Amino acid sequence: MPAWELRAGLEVGSLGFYRGALRQAVLRIKERNDLALLGVLAGRLAALLQQHCPGPVQVVGVPTSARRQRWRGYCAPGRLAARLGAPLLADFHCLGDPAPRKALRGFQARRAHKSSFVYRGRLQGTVVLLDDVITSGQTLRQARQALLAAGAERVVCLCVARAARAARAGS
Repeated sequence: MPAWELRAGLEVGSLGFYRGALRQAVLRIKERNDLALLGVLAGRLAALLQQHCPGPVQVVGVPTSARRQRWRGYCAPGRLAARLGAPLLADFHCLGDPAPRKALRGFQARRAHKSSFVYRGRLQGTVVLLDDVITSGQTLRQARQALLAAGAERVVCLCVARAARAARAGS
């Protein structure tokens, strides 16, 4: 179910939880470059965004490392962002080559996964930062920080899916 929430200190909108059909959809756009499905998901994300941020926005996908983009041949978040129907930002880059989140566990996931991003240029207004899945929010926080440092006044995060939060002891 689509929702907006405050997650990991971020304003995040998503189409639902990363499971079932939505999980399969994310894997198809990420691993198989399914352009028809990409268009469907982008349309749903655009409608969700319009409900939450009706004013003018600029969009950008969370960039992948140069190595991973060469290996895949594309960046799924960037392709989704390009189809949202809002001005697309260029010159946003991932520095280094962080390990994929799914390859890390526990303490290792919190300490070893350090993405570094840079936006080359100056920004104004609201920027929509798009990714395929939000897990801990660490990647989105670091990407958001780079956009704010470049002058964005507000950064709203938009994801195809969100990982279910782990049940907290005593809650």
